[in-house]
Amino acid sequence: MQNMKNQVRGSGMDARSNPANVSDGLQNSSGHIGANTRYRLTKLGEQMARLPIDPKIARILLAAKKHDCMAEILVIASALSIQDPRERPLEARDAASKAHERFTDKQSDFLAYLNIWDSFQRERDKGLSNKQLVQWCRQYFLSHLRMREWRELHHQLAQTAIEMGLTTKEAAFRQPPSQEQLRPSESQGDQDLAAKLKQKQLDKKQHRAQIRAAKEAGYEQIHRALLTGLIANVGMKSPDGNDYTGARGSRFHLFPASALFKAKPKWVMAAELVETTRLYARDVAVIQPEWIEQEAPHLVRYHYFEPHWEQKRGEVVASERVTLYGLTVLPRRPVSYGKVAPEEAREIFIRGALVAQESNLQTAFFVHNKKLIKEITELEHKSRKQDVLVDDEALFAFYNERLPELVWKDAKGGVWGSEEGGQTQSDKTADQNGQANQRNAGSVAQAAHADTKDTDNRERDPSSHTRQNVSDDPKPKKQSASQKGRLKPLPLADIRTFEAWLKTAERDNPRLLFLSRDDLMQHAAAHITEEQFPKFWQTADGKFKLSYRFEPHHPLDGVTMTVPLTVLNRLHAPSLEWLVPGMLREKIQLLIKALPKQIRRICVPVPDFIIKFLESNPDRQAAIIPQLAHFIAKSAGDMRILEQIDQDAWTAQELPEHCYLNLRIIDDGGQELAGGRKLYELQQQLGQAAAVTFRDNTQEFERDNVTTWDIGTLPESIKFARGKQQLTGYLGLQKEKDGRIALRLFDTSAAAAQAHRLGVIELMKLQLKEQVKDLNKGIQGFTQAAMLLKHINADTLRDDLTQAVCDRAFIGEDELPRNEKAFKEQIKRARSRLPAVKEALSRYLQETAAAYAELNGKLGKHPLTHLLRQRLQTLLAPGFATRTPWAQWPRLPIYLKAMTLRLEKYSSNPARDAAREADIQELEQMWKDKVQSLLKQNQLFSNDLKMFKWQIEELRVSLFAQELKTPSSVSIKRLIKEWATILKN
Repeated sequence: MQNMKNQVRGSGMDARSNPANVSDGLQNSSGHIGANTRYRLTKLGEQMARLPIDPKIARILLAAKKHDCMAEILVIASALSIQDPRERPLEARDAASKAHERFTDKQSDFLAYLNIWDSFQRERDKGLSNKQLVQWCRQYFLSHLRMREWRELHHQLAQTAIEMGLTTKEAAFRQPPSQEQLRPSESQGDQDLAAKLKQKQLDKKQHRAQIRAAKEAGYEQIHRALLTGLIANVGMKSPDGNDYTGARGSRFHLFPASALFKAKPKWVMAAELVETTRLYARDVAVIQPEWIEQEAPHLVRYHYFEPHWEQKRGEVVASERVTLYGLTVLPRRPVSYGKVAPEEAREIFIRGALVAQESNLQTAFFVHNKKLIKEITELEHKSRKQDVLVDDEALFAFYNERLPELVWKDAKGGVWGSEEGGQTQSDKTADQNGQANQRNAGSVAQAAHADTKDTDNRERDPSSHTRQNVSDDPKPKKQSASQKGRLKPLPLADIRTFEAWLKTAERDNPRLLFLSRDDLMQHAAAHITEEQFPKFWQTADGKFKLSYRFEPHHPLDGVTMTVPLTVLNRLHAPSLEWLVPGMLREKIQLLIKALPKQIRRICVPVPDFIIKFLESNPDRQAAIIPQLAHFIAKSAGDMRILEQIDQDAWTAQELPEHCYLNLRIIDDGGQELAGGRKLYELQQQLGQAAAVTFRDNTQEFERDNVTTWDIGTLPESIKFARGKQQLTGYLGLQKEKDGRIALRLFDTSAAAAQAHRLGVIELMKLQLKEQVKDLNKGIQGFTQAAMLLKHINADTLRDDLTQAVCDRAFIGEDELPRNEKAFKEQIKRARSRLPAVKEALSRYLQETAAAYAELNGKLGKHPLTHLLRQRLQTLLAPGFATRTPWAQWPRLPIYLKAMTLRLEKYSSNPARDAAREADIQELEQMWKDKVQSLLKQNQLFSNDLKMFKWQIEELRVSLFAQELKTPSSVSIKRLIKEWATILKN
């Protein structure tokens, strides 16, 4: 019934004045009229009934007053009420079309009527006779008879409109717009020809822009007025075709004679839909879809979907879709959802803004609750169990219990949580004495919303939310004065309203929304202590912040340590394996799980075994796996189990990401430079930058161009401050790229020791210039040796040999000098040792070169040629002189002679040779893998590991040339045992 009444109101018809028009209008509006329908016309309907034209056209005329375009609409309305004055005879269709082109408008067929009217009026104003007017009409294929009919109807409508007060006599009759000529610019007289042409172009462009602006302003006014009566004839172009989708699912095409037929704009409005071979729209115009909602708000329907909390806007928002008779006018726009569905919007507000903390609130309760939730969440991250913090439903229940369903705003701007909160005492007394039957405006609005709200796929009719325009009672009851200015209901669905209510509510209870630990925690979490999960990682260089996160597969899952770039090279990989106490047990348990079953049995029950292992006080600066393997063997009472545990394979076993400490490297400004769980990769990536950064602002400790020991005593280490951090540096001499010697500060003792040895040797060379000069001339027998070792450049070989002699004679096994006295004593020793070292190296070189020449001459096409050439490349590659330990120099010729003997013996038993080579290759591969692993991790090599390589060379002598003998007994079994010892240590 309500819907029908609204339609009566919208069609604007008067039953008392013209019942036939009322029925026609109702049928046009909805198509459903009951036999016993009762209705009452609005004032608009009474005005429409007085106009002797189609109700749609009448509605357009009344809208013209609102849009101030009555003269234009009177012309178009009268044109739409008669037969089209344009003639299109079949025998002259093309000529007629060409003649009518002067009247067409590219955007609107309605404006063509105005153009015809204006053209005809101009001809009349010229004082033409009736015969001349008839000829003019024939020239442009216009019917003079219909033009006269048009003018008569226009005059009648104009008179009626004037009588009804819709317009004045002066404004009712349209005068043809004056065709202003282009006026030349006043400043053209003083310009040259080029400037005049340019100014003329600018004047034309400005003139066209003025005409276009005036036309666009009038276009919207005229067509918005037309839309009020032609609302059922709008259409949107189909995305996949040339037809249009109209109201109630209809589909139509533009009439071929329309000026818009080729352009096919997205939205059009038609004067009528005519069905012939197909449904055609005649007299169409371009419109904007926004006009439909603005001109016919009572006919559109609103659909709401995807309600959500939007932090940026600070309110609950939904997407609104506007439709007209099933045709989508506006597909999506954001609207405040609190006015649509207050209860649901309140729930979304609580869940989004308060429970999920997705808001920018700065209130005391919100800051307190956020901090408390963060602290408890950190406990979960540490324990890696989500069993401490209560779930979101518990938080929602907490806020839902304390927040009102609606809030009420009084006349002074105060916001209250109940209707009574904002009432004055006089208001309450007035209600008690005579207004018990009147409900407050907020309750009415809430009930209306409850009946008509739409969420997801439901819809609402906005007319039912507003005041009721149709009523059976002609005199509605008036509200009392106290009720009129009393309270205004507001939905609790945005930050501004919430803050206003909170300001009032906290007067009575300042801690109304404050959460406590008991509200948030499911259990006490007594096992999550700072001892088990420390906040900082303590080292000699200070303490570094630790952060925890429980989110599997996230890059920051587990524990993350933030480390300044300056101390990156000083981190010790084995110590990082131990994580924090609270996470260590899980890691050890996973390591044990990765062992073979027969060894894993020794660790049962695993929790008790882990406790015993940790109680044995393992070295937290050494790797876990060697110590754990040793403890397993010790617990079993059989140390031979160590040989059964493949520690390299065990180490390579991948554990979950959180079992490795995550490193976050930052610069001095706190910006992250890199991150990851593999220290050696970070050191390879940023190690050089870390060393340079470490030396920043340490010029007080360093010196350039050192030529003699005038640098005093060098301490083993130096402590200095960098901001709030206490760092330890190591001083040493270093040979720069340009050959000069400098005193530098290093970030690790190993880097300092390596650089200092080379730096001391270079400084000693400056003090022993004559001896070094003599040494550079060449070692005895060098020329012959260089000819035999022709795969190495002679200059490269000479420099390599010189450096090897200096290293042995100047330093050898001595301790590096760190003061002037020790340096001078070292020079004395160097002077005395230099001749002997030079003579010994000369002898070793000649023997090595001779053995190499003999071997090289026998290789030829022997089956072992490829293998032995690889061995030669390893032993005698460029730089071999400085790489070979002094103790191994006498053995170099022996290794080469062993290869020669192997060649001679090979043919007697190739299978035995291959088997022995396979055993050696296995040992050598183990050594290479270990060295590669240590290089990746930037760890130092032990002396035993370095010498193991030469033990393998002695094994080759023992297996392939036993007659050459070895300094000590060596066999595959002995080396395997020694390898196990190296791994253990």
